[in-house]
Amino acid sequence: MIHEVLLTGAENAQSSRELCSMLRISPRALTAAVELERREGQPICSSTGANPGYFLAANREEMEGFCRSLYHRAGEIHKTRRACLKTLETLPTK
Repeated sequence: MIHEVLLTGAENAQSSRELCSMLRISPRALTAAVELERREGQPICSSTGANPGYFLAANREEMEGFCRSLYHRAGEIHKTRRACLKTLETLPTK
């Protein structure tokens, strides 16, 4: 569904707002649909740079770049989780 309306290439990224309006779905539904389609093998990328939004990878390099960004984000989330668990140890129980 989502991959059918996305444009190809990072320079053609479409914002979440634009896609939600076009498809008449909520941001939450868009995120869920994108994740499902990615897991089904659709080359859906996203960017937060100069032209933020979702797009279909135009080539291997765009898909590799997106995969690197996911790897970096996963590492940052893991660091935050560890810090939160450490903070949890300092909080009183009830």
